[in-house]
Amino acid sequence: MPHFTDMKKNAQKILVIRLSSIGDILLASPLIRSLRRRFPEATIDFVVKSQFADLLRTNPHLDTIFTLDTKQGRSAMKTLRRELRAKGYDLVVDIHNNFRSGFLRRLGARIVKVRKYKFRRFLLVKFGWNLYRRVRPVYRRYIDAVADFGVADDGQGLEFFPDAAVQKQVDDLLRRQGWRAERTVCMAPGASVATKRWPHENFAVVAGRLMHDFDAQILLIGDARDAELTAKINQSLGGAAIDVAGQLNLMQSACALNRAAMALTNDSGLMHLATALGKPTAAIFGPTVRELGFFPVGEQNMVIENERLACRPCTHVGRRTCPKKHFKCMSDIPPQAVLTAATHLLRKSLS
Repeated sequence: MPHFTDMKKNAQKILVIRLSSIGDILLASPLIRSLRRRFPEATIDFVVKSQFADLLRTNPHLDTIFTLDTKQGRSAMKTLRRELRAKGYDLVVDIHNNFRSGFLRRLGARIVKVRKYKFRRFLLVKFGWNLYRRVRPVYRRYIDAVADFGVADDGQGLEFFPDAAVQKQVDDLLRRQGWRAERTVCMAPGASVATKRWPHENFAVVAGRLMHDFDAQILLIGDARDAELTAKINQSLGGAAIDVAGQLNLMQSACALNRAAMALTNDSGLMHLATALGKPTAAIFGPTVRELGFFPVGEQNMVIENERLACRPCTHVGRRTCPKKHFKCMSDIPPQAVLTAATHLLRKSLS
């Protein structure tokens, strides 16, 4: 293994580990780009769970993507670690830093890990004590892990690279459902847990106003778990929206988002996918706050939140139910507030 000082100047083989989930992997895209800029001749590989590989397979800054099928248990981890060890990495960047990544990173290479600020996060969530001296977005924390190697943020934000062949397939699918290529507002009303979902009837109100005021075309997306929500929204709109929730995989969902003039989402992986595609995004945040690092970054993105609640944040990942039983972090955000943000972004996008 090269001396640490030598690696700072010229790392030859770099492995990045982030196994899940959608948002966290997309938040790694500035790190990947910055590593490539700093070490243009290096081999840069990535380890990810198999179900999220589509988020990386078209990234031109990566050489090889290694996938882990967690359904196969510990044997799959051992097999993958043997394969990785044979590659002879001199630097491993662990931006997941959990049990699985800790097992995989033991390759005899120099290891750097992301700082998660767990104690500050605990105090903020548990007691409301905000000891964060500054808001540090998660993607910046990833880059901070390799700051000693001369890697710096380029300020370009997240990125994603749609597959051209899949884009054509999705365009054809949307056209068959009556899609026209302009004034598309993509709505993603789902989220991983219930407390991060703004009420679906409010999405319907905003959608109806955008259709009336802008002749907007509403495109509803999400996974199979979100299909019930999108069906209710479309029913409220008299079936006037295009609803593809549960019909598309990750790459196809990205290609659908890629055709939007703007996106309206909850705090979700699809929010990060929209921003990675450069789409103006209005994001609705409930139980989580800016200090936790997941707010969308960039002037073309807006966050709508209930800033008056002392009980925020009650979690850093969301909950199944509101611990206070009132759900005011979401239910007290009126449709008009979201409509105002969406209208602003849509006007800018169409101008």
